[in-house]
Amino acid sequence: MTRLFSIVLMFSVVVIGNAQRKYRYAKASKELTTNVYFGETIEDPYQWMENPNDPRLADWLKSQKKLTDQQWKKRVNAISLSSQIASMYNNTFAEKKDHYKETVDSVKSKYQFRDKYVTSRRFPNLEYRLRGEKHYKKLVYIKDFQLDKDDHVSITDTYTNEDYDLIAIEMSHNGSDWREVYFYNLKTGEQLPDKLMNLRVGSNLFWEKDEFIYDAYDKPEKGRELLDKAKGQKLFRHKLGTWQSEDRLLYQNPDTTGTNDFRYFKLGGKLFFKHFYKVRGKTYKALSIGNILPQSFYLSKFLLYPNSKDIYVTIEAVFGDKVFLNTNWDAANGRVLAADISQLNKVVEIIPEYDILLTNVNKLGKEKIACIYSDKGKNSVLIYNLEGKLLRKIDFPEGKKLNDFYENDDDATHTDFSISSFYHPRIWYQLSLSDLTFKPAAVISVPYDAEDLETRYVTYKSKDGTDIPMYITCLKSTKLEGDNPTLMYGYGGYGFTVSPDFNESLTLWLLHGGILAVPNVRGGGAKGSEWGKAGRKLNKQNAIDDFIAGAEYLISEQYTNSQKLAINGGSHGGLLVGATITQRPELFKVAIAEAGAFDMLRFEKFTVGSVNTNANEFGSIENKEDYDNLKSYSPLHNIKEGVKYPNVLLITGAEDDRVPPFHSYKFLATLQEKASDTSLYQLYVVNGSGHGGALNTKDFSYKLLHKYSFLFDQLGIKIY
Repeated sequence: MTRLFSIVLMFSVVVIGNAQRKYRYAKASKELTTNVYFGETIEDPYQWMENPNDPRLADWLKSQKKLTDQQWKKRVNAISLSSQIASMYNNTFAEKKDHYKETVDSVKSKYQFRDKYVTSRRFPNLEYRLRGEKHYKKLVYIKDFQLDKDDHVSITDTYTNEDYDLIAIEMSHNGSDWREVYFYNLKTGEQLPDKLMNLRVGSNLFWEKDEFIYDAYDKPEKGRELLDKAKGQKLFRHKLGTWQSEDRLLYQNPDTTGTNDFRYFKLGGKLFFKHFYKVRGKTYKALSIGNILPQSFYLSKFLLYPNSKDIYVTIEAVFGDKVFLNTNWDAANGRVLAADISQLNKVVEIIPEYDILLTNVNKLGKEKIACIYSDKGKNSVLIYNLEGKLLRKIDFPEGKKLNDFYENDDDATHTDFSISSFYHPRIWYQLSLSDLTFKPAAVISVPYDAEDLETRYVTYKSKDGTDIPMYITCLKSTKLEGDNPTLMYGYGGYGFTVSPDFNESLTLWLLHGGILAVPNVRGGGAKGSEWGKAGRKLNKQNAIDDFIAGAEYLISEQYTNSQKLAINGGSHGGLLVGATITQRPELFKVAIAEAGAFDMLRFEKFTVGSVNTNANEFGSIENKEDYDNLKSYSPLHNIKEGVKYPNVLLITGAEDDRVPPFHSYKFLATLQEKASDTSLYQLYVVNGSGHGGALNTKDFSYKLLHKYSFLFDQLGIKIY
């Protein structure tokens, strides 16, 4: 996470509304725009906001910023909160940087790199030196790549080729999912003339001797870069000193619609491909070896498996001609298979499915693998040899997360791993790879007593009687008298599990007596693939019901009450928050939704909304059953006239091309038009930012301060 530097703020008092605390909102233009779905006409008066170049949008956003600024200036807690957040981040930043897991490459690397901050308004420059040299030299000066003064350019990845003293630098503008690549000579520090465009987030770029392998897409239509879906994925080989248009095509995605991507990565010196393959008219998923020859390229398939959205097969480790696979194929909780890459479908089971969830499979040195399991808020690691014999089991405490339990170096004698929680940074341990014993490797130092805090793992009943797990973190001294300020955080999609990771701002919340509740609702991955499926597509309401039931549990168990309860989520979690408050507004005092999808009837019309991952998660508006389901929970379409909703803060990136910001704009305009004006509905737009990231230090600081000062102020927490 970006380091937070000190912030200088100016304050004045501005009063908005009348004595009854009613808010006057600027009226947004409305148009008589309708869409017809299966014979049903749906009005969409703010559809014009989908066009980022509509001049009315700039005026409306200006009025929203004025409202947000007025409210911001009234928060007398902001100065103290700013100081405390800065102190927390500055103290823990050094702690987190002091110890990290060095990879084999970083330890043996010929060159060393570091970020160099010049101003909090820009991302850091990149400096480098030859290992052993005293001084770093400038390599990449970010300002040289800015299209204008407001362009936020960030380095998203680097690819070093030490054999040829070359480096490829991947960059993004304003947090976009579009990428471009530049090249440098590390001997001289000079930038080469080569430039690669139209790459996307998620690619695994790599060097092949002195040539560069990458995938790119068709050039987006000018002005539609943040709105249209990327199509035409192709794999190329670039020779330095030539134009990108001359690059040799190696492989072309047979899906020209942009719905399904092929994936590729290097592991153990081999190039692996995950793609689709047809046999007698039937489509399978395939794992293959990519063979790059001087004048040709071809795929050698070694595994075909069912083309099902509910089945995953991931390559985790390579040992000679064997790859170890983590999969839920015929095993809902996961198992480990070994596949022979020299033969098609020669697969054996190494580790069977157990009654607890397998979350990770990692290489552990030369002849071992580590399997990480999750059960009732606890992690366990089972260490096996390559024949599947159990060598050791290690159990870890409730409410802690196991991290970094791997070792890719065959010659290593020891490796480091860590455990984290919601309220302390990673604590590091050293593991002996010979006898599998471990000992502390570092002592953490934070500006508070971590022993004053605890995480409880509880379960509660959802609407249909399903047991839902939830982490509750608070001070040990917290009394359950029904009036504690409480923040619920949720995600609930794509099989993702929210686990105990440290966050400085949330820890500050806890130290001021706040409670953090994190329910792992259906749609996530807390209990395996079936758990995720139970909150997907036509089952999406289950995720919302689970989240609502979590709030009801916190109230019934006297943790809090509806006037002290806030909810927060980002991306899919933003959708979850929006759907929750439109269905049960009386349960909450505050809702903070970040980069949320709120118009589910128009979601698939833009960028990644209709790619395979999202189609599997939400369905398609082209299907009547999916349409009825999407409309039933779409936050925008369930706002009711005159209802008092919680006080709402929407946060979005102005350049978000994953969930375009118009979702937040349309949702806010509708709330301000229809809902009770006794609640506050406001917007915080981060200019030059994409989907929840790519923030420079200044923007990160202000976003953080806006979010938490709103939360502290709304729930009446005094900063001391």
